[in-house]
Amino acid sequence: MKKINIYTIAICLLGTILNSCDSFLTTPPLDQIPESSWWKNADQAKLMVDECYTKIYNSGMDHIVAFRDGFTDNAMWRDNYAMADGSWTAYTGAVKNEWRYAEIANINYVLEGLEKSKEYLTEDEYAHLTAEVRFIRAFIYYDMLFYFGDIPLIKKVLTINESRETSRQPRNEVLNFILTELNEALVDIQKNPTEETGRVNEDVINSYLARIYLHEKQWDKVLEHTQAVINTGKYELYQAYNNDPVKNSYEELFRPAADGNNNEVIFEKQYSYPLKTTTLNRDLSPQSSVYRGWLRLLPVQSLVDEYECIGGHPYQECESLNCPYCQKRQEISDNGGYGEYEYRDPRLKSTIITPGWEWKVNGQVKSVYGIEDPNSRDYLAKEPHSTGFLVTKWVDLEGAEVDATRSHKNMTIIRYADILLMRAEALIEKGENLEEAVQLINEVRRRAKMPDIELSSQSVLREKLRHERRVEFAFEGLRYYDIIRWRICDKVRNGNVYGFAKMTESGKRENIFMEKRVWKDHMYLWPIPQDAIDLNPNLVQNPGW
Repeated sequence: MKKINIYTIAICLLGTILNSCDSFLTTPPLDQIPESSWWKNADQAKLMVDECYTKIYNSGMDHIVAFRDGFTDNAMWRDNYAMADGSWTAYTGAVKNEWRYAEIANINYVLEGLEKSKEYLTEDEYAHLTAEVRFIRAFIYYDMLFYFGDIPLIKKVLTINESRETSRQPRNEVLNFILTELNEALVDIQKNPTEETGRVNEDVINSYLARIYLHEKQWDKVLEHTQAVINTGKYELYQAYNNDPVKNSYEELFRPAADGNNNEVIFEKQYSYPLKTTTLNRDLSPQSSVYRGWLRLLPVQSLVDEYECIGGHPYQECESLNCPYCQKRQEISDNGGYGEYEYRDPRLKSTIITPGWEWKVNGQVKSVYGIEDPNSRDYLAKEPHSTGFLVTKWVDLEGAEVDATRSHKNMTIIRYADILLMRAEALIEKGENLEEAVQLINEVRRRAKMPDIELSSQSVLREKLRHERRVEFAFEGLRYYDIIRWRICDKVRNGNVYGFAKMTESGKRENIFMEKRVWKDHMYLWPIPQDAIDLNPNLVQNPGW
């Protein structure tokens, strides 16, 4: 019941205060807590800090962790075609959702409230609680900075008139503020915090600083903060099923059973059924006899092609290399199967549902996915825009939630594999200690049961690292940050997008054309939402929009 009180009381209070509604009644409303009665003890302060964690991703957009891949060459996001064909504008919903000053206002209110609670808190309690909230505010600010560039920097609760007089601050100024906030929070955060999972601690701050410095190409700082996390000795890649012939540790990492009992996760947004759930099961799962999903995010062929042959080389090179797995795949296809998806990097089947996939309930096959076979037991809606691939990462395919539209699976924000690959990227870009970079990449590959890569040139290792990040973090929201950082959108977000190879009347299989994507360099920054400009003419639109 405590969690109910956290969300109910805190949200009620914030709604009451921030709406700035003057009551004409002399009797206080019975369903709200007046501000004069708040900020009077440590428990109230902690409740408000707890509520700030719901702002990590804005309301109703928790699925952005996975769905951000729809902005990349990994997938199609059915609700955001405009982001693909270049027709998106300052009015597009995805753009408006990331202008997050409502969350900033809430967080600023809590920070000012903590100041009021100072006399009821110990010095250490005040410093720690404030550090948690400052981290969350910095997290949101950096997301906005990444999307929009210059943005208003608001550090206190504003009146309506004051909010309409703000202007965009230079990117470097906002970035310096974010980094200052995080580094000061790193000092103030308790070194031995509560064991309560999901809270900001020293490791979370170091990890997020590493991520920011990675995007800012400050390689020495990336090495400093990743080393700080590694030195704790608390984290390792999740390998609970390393010796299980059936279960895959990587796949199980994204199932509810892994929540709270693995030491790969550094920071994640917490959920608890039935109080707080996500819509990922509904949004990602198919419309079938087994599931009741919306099928909103669809992997594309280029991502499937990225998964290597289990022999450790690109799948496309198997034939020229006389790879023994070529014949094995052909035999499967000759027997009516889909051999091209077999003997591949195990992360493929841990991430993507491919044609021929069978769903079983209590051991009985209920559905077979194969859009080119009208006689199959596939009950999926055979919509003409389907890529032929579905997402399985995050979707509970077994257990109690097999037919559920909502899930309590925690949303991973930072995990140890990212620490390893961020460090590897920094080493490669510096051109130093390439042996260590190779070791770090291989550590991630070994957990996936893929062969090691060999020491090579900086340019070759750069491509190996980029490949590894793409397949390791597919549908975890990192691909968009990566392609923006690497400035490769003109290569990977331009031109035709295809789904799987479907059998044609001629007897040949051809990839389904899905859409034509358009990229122009001004898209590296998003437009400022028109709603914000309409309310505040001081906000100048980004060039090109």
